[in-house]
Amino acid sequence: MHALVRREGSGPTVVFESALSCPCTEWAWVLRALDGATPSVAYDRPGNGWSSRNTSRVDAAEYAGLTRELLEALDLPGPYLFVGHSVGGLLIRAFADRYPADTAGLVFVDSSHPEQLERSSLQREGVSLVQQGINGMCLRTRFRLLAEDDAGFGALNGLPVDVAKASTGVMRRPEPWLAARHEFALWNTRWAGAARQAKIRRGLPVGVVTAGRQATTDLAHGRMQAELAGLSDVSRHEVVKGAEHDSLVMDGQLARSVAEVVRWALAAHREREVA
Repeated sequence: MHALVRREGSGPTVVFESALSCPCTEWAWVLRALDGATPSVAYDRPGNGWSSRNTSRVDAAEYAGLTRELLEALDLPGPYLFVGHSVGGLLIRAFADRYPADTAGLVFVDSSHPEQLERSSLQREGVSLVQQGINGMCLRTRFRLLAEDDAGFGALNGLPVDVAKASTGVMRRPEPWLAARHEFALWNTRWAGAARQAKIRRGLPVGVVTAGRQATTDLAHGRMQAELAGLSDVSRHEVVKGAEHDSLVMDGQLARSVAEVVRWALAAHREREVA
């Protein structure tokens, strides 16, 4: 699998789990804001970004095992602080449940909630649009129907110029969109179910960073984000004013808020280790 690895700094190692249809480069601004203070890895799940396609894994627990294999292959020491954006938030809960001793903390970045479609009418209404968008990009990339300045890449254009060029370039291939279609069929079934059943230690540092615009327009989303912070007695919840679901990570200014909560979670873990 393709991965962006940094080995400098002191642990725990930060592991970034990306959103649906996003390459691992979506974390470029967050990584720059952390400035090498801790070891880290941002990787592309099978078929996503620059990783080759492998559709044999479907369960969140299987993805957790795949992540564990990658970390061992890269010789990145645990424990690990997991940072999950959108559907990535479901997967990091599954890892924490399967490998509690290897989990130093969790940071949810405008994360999916396992009950979001049941409780948010806005998100239920938006599902078909997301599916149509993914299917449309599958066709447009397959038949090379994208313009140079195509709007289908959205927030990726907000990344650093060199990173944005590489990221939109890789998303012109059909493979990442086929992977997104595969994952779309899993996120609210198998992945959400695994997250719902996952057990999180009450003392595990848990950070939540919520996109302010989403929380303002969708009150149910805001409540569910607060519930994520309630998974632990050691938690921090930041609602970032003006941020949207993707710009929260892919806008240079807004991404600093994500990095700040990551730093908080690292410090919280280290304090508990000393105590």
